[in-house]
Amino acid sequence: MNDVLAQHHLLDIMKYVCVLLAGFVTTFVLTPLVISICPRVGWMDVPREDHIHKRTVPRCGLSLFAGFHAACAIVFLVPWIPFRGQMDLHWWWRFLTLSSMLMAVGLVDDRWELRAWMKLLGQILIASLAFGFDMRVGRLLGFVLPTPLDYLATVLWFLTIINAFNLIDGIDGLATGLASIACIGIAGSFLFRHVPGDALILFGLLGACVAFLRYNFYPAKIFLGDSGSMFLGFTLACVAVSSGSKGTTLASVFVPLLAIGVPLFDTILAVWRRTVRRALKSSNDKHVFQRDTDHVHHRLIKSGLSHAEAATWLYAISAVLVGVGLLSLLYRSHALGIYILAFVTATYVVVRHLARVELWDSGLVIMRGLHAPRSKVIAVLLYPVLDIMALSLALGIASFYTTSSLTSHPFKLHWFDQIPLWVGLPFLCMFAFRTYARVWSRARASEYVILSLAVASGILIAATLGLISGSPTAPFDISVFDIESFPQVTVVLGRVIPRGLSQQTLMYAGLAIPLVVGLRALPHALKDAMAWAQLRREADRDHEIRMLVYGAGLRSTLFLREQVYEDSNVNSRVQIVGMLDDDSNLHGRLVYGYRVLGGIEMAATILQQSKVNRIVITEQLEDSVLKRLKTLARANHAELTVWQTVHHSLVTDHD
Repeated sequence: MNDVLAQHHLLDIMKYVCVLLAGFVTTFVLTPLVISICPRVGWMDVPREDHIHKRTVPRCGLSLFAGFHAACAIVFLVPWIPFRGQMDLHWWWRFLTLSSMLMAVGLVDDRWELRAWMKLLGQILIASLAFGFDMRVGRLLGFVLPTPLDYLATVLWFLTIINAFNLIDGIDGLATGLASIACIGIAGSFLFRHVPGDALILFGLLGACVAFLRYNFYPAKIFLGDSGSMFLGFTLACVAVSSGSKGTTLASVFVPLLAIGVPLFDTILAVWRRTVRRALKSSNDKHVFQRDTDHVHHRLIKSGLSHAEAATWLYAISAVLVGVGLLSLLYRSHALGIYILAFVTATYVVVRHLARVELWDSGLVIMRGLHAPRSKVIAVLLYPVLDIMALSLALGIASFYTTSSLTSHPFKLHWFDQIPLWVGLPFLCMFAFRTYARVWSRARASEYVILSLAVASGILIAATLGLISGSPTAPFDISVFDIESFPQVTVVLGRVIPRGLSQQTLMYAGLAIPLVVGLRALPHALKDAMAWAQLRREADRDHEIRMLVYGAGLRSTLFLREQVYEDSNVNSRVQIVGMLDDDSNLHGRLVYGYRVLGGIEMAATILQQSKVNRIVITEQLEDSVLKRLKTLARANHAELTVWQTVHHSLVTDHD
């Protein structure tokens, strides 16, 4: 009995080895043949301006295609028993048809470079056929999608993954290596969910990718071309939606996404970046799927990494993402927490290191919109709409958490019944406080306090009216309470107030005021963020003028505001190295984003160490300090100037 079980386990393991070797050997043997054929057929990648490589290299994915389907033949034509999986021989014939069509589109593009819309049309056609062949999303997190929505989701899924691998294929071995890691991740998820037959297919693709990587890694002897990169994306997308266990859990959705996370993320950045640049008109009108030199791999190379090092770093990131996905399958009860932790970490890395270009360009677009002539119309029309939405959202959240006993349907009615009173009155108070007559991009801090008081006043009036009337618009009908039910009420000034009412009022105010104020503060926050980013950019440049500001009072903030916001283009050759002030309480702290380095006693050291060649005085100085500053400026050959606002009388009584 034990011998039989041992033979069974050995056979079970051997089928994975056989399929892996079938894909590997076929691709490994055919790739040199394809390399020799490419120059004769014209499948050659000639270097262009947006390419990193400097020599002509063959490009074709035929050997990868052949290796994978050879592995599929081993999977489906050899009678492995038992075979537990949803992708059977019938699925393979359909996939062979579709992948052959896509390979033909890719080979034509590798030879003649089709226009983007022609490739996209071919991809849509093949994705539509895949939907007809029941290779579809179908359901998401257990919810069955309606047919029209299912079709759109399926086509979008295929287009996204196909073009993700097409766009990431920018340096030697990158797309092939990432596809290999994705195979391991998705195959692991299938094994964990007890569908080893589906995992077996990915072992064939893994073997083909590893063999092709032998010729594709830096320095590459052959490129994937569009035929190979699109085939990789299509295969992974198709396998992910063809597995019978798809869409039932959080992990089943996120594991494939994490496995292809690096190409997918790079595609999102590319679409974001090019859409913003079209709005800025800062580049030629490139379509979304045309390569540029701001992909993730390009940025790593610009940072000083070699081709091999950049690819290795992205391999490591992809492996970590796959590890997160597989970890969530092992610890399903903690899957949501694992994803949240990974999301927070990834967000920090993206914002800190990878998305600077996109964030900067997006900020420019928003700032341009804020300064556009139509922004007055937007302020008049958009702010009231956003305020009503913010107040309604805050009310809904507060109502939900203070009326948890209500079912979803009565809760909606309960929420909508409250909107006229609880949203209408704060909105009217905002009008009464002249909220919509103010220019919020130029508002003072006191105006934000007034806005907060307006919202708070409206909420307080609404709560008072609801308490007095006891109408259905109150969060609770107070007639059901009496002084005997003390645990359910709060006594204030001799009045009986339902505890639910007081809780909702406090929660509503705590949400509504920050939301409404935050809408107005957004332009200020964006301006400050853009100014901070500009400072970071300037710190890495060589500037003709290195400026030291003396004085960190109110006048200095006006000067710095002028430098950062108004004259940023004119003063691009000026770098402010820091500030000086005689108030020791300010030393070491930041004023308008610049550090106060010390007082007059530190001036000599700072002038020498920071190579300052201009000193600007923004505050009134004592004669002794001014005299000493002049001496230091002469000794260090630095220009000494005074910044001040001057009033000129254009009309007088004598005119």
